[in-house]
This record gives sequence, C-alpha cells and structure tokens, in this order.
Amino acid sequence: MSNSTQTKLEKMIIAFGKIKKPEDIEHMGKKLWAFSLNYRLELIGHLNSSEAIKKQINAETTKMALEWDTDDASLAVEQKLMNRLARGDYIGAVKLAESNVRYKEKNYQNIVTTNNKKIADTKHESNNTQKTKALAYYKDKRHLFSSKEEAAEELAKRFPPIKKSTYRRLLRGI
Repeated sequence: MSNSTQTKLEKMIIAFGKIKKPEDIEHMGKKLWAFSLNYRLELIGHLNSSEAIKKQINAETTKMALEWDTDDASLAVEQKLMNRLARGDYIGAVKLAESNVRYKEKNYQNIVTTNNKKIADTKHESNNTQKTKALAYYKDKRHLFSSKEEAAEELAKRFPPIKKSTYRRLLRGI
C-alpha cells in the first residue's frame, strides 16, 4: 500500500469518526456500511473508478461479507457485524458494535484492576513478609514484653522498615 493510499485511508477514518450531530441508529449503520464499502474501494485503488466498476466491487464485497464465516474466535464479533451490515440490518449491527465496546471496556477495567492489585501485592510483599516474621517472633517471645507498646517498639527495631505504629495496630488483634 502506498503512502498516499494510507494517508487517504487514514483521512477517511478520521472523517468517519467525527460526529457532527446525534444520529439515529439505522443512519449510523448505513453510514458505517457506506464507509466500509468506500474504504474497500480505496484500499484496492478503485475509489475514482467508474460507477459500474464501483458497483461491481461493492456487490462482490457485499457477497463476501454475507458469506464470511470465520473460525478465528478473535474475529467472531467482526464477522457478525459485517454479516449484519451486508444484509441491511443496520440497527442490529450498531447495537452489536456498541455492546462489544461496552464488554471490552468492562474487561479492560477488570484487567487493569487485577494488574494493579498484583503490582501492589508485589510492592508490599517484603513488608508483608516482615510483618509475618515479626508477629511470629512476638507470639514466641510474648513473655519478654511488659506491654504491647513495648513489643511494637522492639518489633520496629528488629523488623524494619515497618513503623512502630503499624506494629501497634497489628498487635491489637492478638
């Protein structure tokens, strides 16, 4: 694909993405299908061809979209979307696309949350190890301390970098 073709395709995508006014769902679907057909014409170098050639290419593209049946799970939604657009079910296509976006956004948020938790757990792993060691030490040597305050002070010295106040809070439950 030449740089000029790529630039034209990029401009088509940008122009399509600009929302000028709220549109009804069916109009959005028609606009998406027209964009898909024009994108294909530009991609194969026939956007400026005669109307007869464009009509033939659009018919072939529609036929391919109607018959598309993928075994690739990652393309399942795209296949259903193209099938619906090609058969004129514009409302169904747009609703599917919107539903898919919401689903992917939710999954993305779940992944981000899980990854953030893993990062936080990893970051605090050494502190958690120190706390566990300190509490085990306290349970074994409890008789050496006259108060939990004294124990918290000793644990902070023996098991840094945890602060005395943190050990004091942890010892309350014991």
